[in-house]
Amino acid sequence: MRSKRAGSLTAVAVIRELLRIGAPPWRKLALAALLGVLGALATVGLLAGSGYVVDRAAFRPGLGAIAGVLAAVEVLAFLRGPLRYGERLVGHDAAFRSLARWRVWLYDRLEPLAPAGLLGWRSGDVLARVTDDVDTLQDLYLRCLLPVGVTVAAATLAVVLVAVVLPVAGAALAAALVVALAVAPAAAVATGTARGREAELRGRLGAEVVDVLRAAPELLAFGRDADALAAVEATDRELTAIARRRAWSTGASGAIVTACLGGAVTAVLALGVGAVHAHHMAPVMLAVLPLAAVGAFETVPAVATAALRANDVIAAGRRLLDLASIPVPVVDPDEPAALPLGCPQVAVRDARLRYAPDLPWALDGMDLDVAPGAHVGLVGASGAGKSSLVHALLRFWPLQEGSASLGGVPLDTLRQADVRRAIALVDQDAHVFAGTIRQNVTLGRPKATEGDVEDALARAQLADWVATLPDGMNTQVGEEGAQISGGQRRRIALARALLTGAPVLVLDEPTAGLDQESGAQLVAGIVDDARARGTSVVLVTHRARDLGHLDRVVVMENGRVVHVLDGAEAAEIHDPARSAPLDGAGAGHPAPM
Repeated sequence: MRSKRAGSLTAVAVIRELLRIGAPPWRKLALAALLGVLGALATVGLLAGSGYVVDRAAFRPGLGAIAGVLAAVEVLAFLRGPLRYGERLVGHDAAFRSLARWRVWLYDRLEPLAPAGLLGWRSGDVLARVTDDVDTLQDLYLRCLLPVGVTVAAATLAVVLVAVVLPVAGAALAAALVVALAVAPAAAVATGTARGREAELRGRLGAEVVDVLRAAPELLAFGRDADALAAVEATDRELTAIARRRAWSTGASGAIVTACLGGAVTAVLALGVGAVHAHHMAPVMLAVLPLAAVGAFETVPAVATAALRANDVIAAGRRLLDLASIPVPVVDPDEPAALPLGCPQVAVRDARLRYAPDLPWALDGMDLDVAPGAHVGLVGASGAGKSSLVHALLRFWPLQEGSASLGGVPLDTLRQADVRRAIALVDQDAHVFAGTIRQNVTLGRPKATEGDVEDALARAQLADWVATLPDGMNTQVGEEGAQISGGQRRRIALARALLTGAPVLVLDEPTAGLDQESGAQLVAGIVDDARARGTSVVLVTHRARDLGHLDRVVVMENGRVVHVLDGAEAAEIHDPARSAPLDGAGAGHPAPM
């Protein structure tokens, strides 16, 4: 269930939390602000100095009289570019450092949530949050804090400089700047997007696009692609409307700033003319004041943009904090127990598990024993609780009642990482990443030697196929293994699990996508290899022919054991005449109480 804590935070609280997590390098930000202020003042000085040179030259004083000012103008013109570049360089460096901290923080929050804590979250929405929303946070510095700070400081100093020459002109410029800095952002926000709506729609669009791309073959096969695309287009139209309103708001705020600039220049010029006629100001300064006013407004448009981006940052921050505030379903103990040495016994006693309070029990009094080196099969109809038992053993989901242990040590006293070192899983939806065969196989053991990888591929019955590939183990498999078959994807996942050397191997439907004969041969090879190495195997399957080499077969129904078959009976199940999928009904003996 999603937490509501983040949604109740005020904007200030969200910003404060983001700053706490990002831990920005304040010295770098201060340096960036200083460079920005100096760059803005260089613009003011450049324009004011140019005006002074023009006015002074009108009196034909000789080159020596204006040589100093000309030199100053040239220096300011030269410094303006490096100062602006320095501001952006230092500011982006500070922002990217915080961005890295936000990414690491978010990953640290999400990793313990998978898979139980993310139940009900669409993968596309989560992806949009961890990519687009995190990227938006950099604007907190680059387009919010820094531009506002630079503009306020530079505008204040520009007003002071103008006021030194003509106080009344400084007051007029200050009034125009205040109006521009207050009204333009307010207009931008008032005519812009509703807070958080655009971020929400972008998350929805990302989820819909991911769903359409993943389900494209099925949608095309059943003629439902038009409906799916219509939903994507509807979300895109709403986003387009928001973008259009944003463009109008940006234009409106820009018009307000331009109007304030025109008013400021007109007022300063009129006051300057009056001051010259009243002999309160030297005529040579008449062009200086209006041009200084123009320079003072150079950075003002960024404040309206900052107001819009602040809304985006706050909305993105809320979405990330909402995602990160999901309660962690499985927590490591403060003082974890030591993982038993060797091949441990797996024991489950009266285990009960369900995925939500209003759902039925997925495990309802489940009992299971897997002795060290034993090879046990789990069979039953879909929904019998086989995969739920696997999730409980891997500590993906917590048991509500009962217990599970490794080598007599309760699972909830072990670290999750230790449990997953002892139990290697080949899931029915095992993921293959975009990369090479080698990279996918060595995912659980990056420092494995070439010989170890070749051995794992041979044990997974992939060595002959890999040998036929021009690039061998360096062959690219494509996004989610799109360039290889389903059976090859499962064997790569199996080789990955075998390479870890875990003493307990759990196989959840490892032969799905393989024909009956190939599947039976694969399972037989895995079990024979496990016997030779003294490791345990727990095989979850619907296929009767996969069970011929197992010591014991446990039949599940409604989350509990209903039959236990010994080795001789398992051999009977392997009879080709009974190659149909095995469900919870049929022959067998009641499980011992």
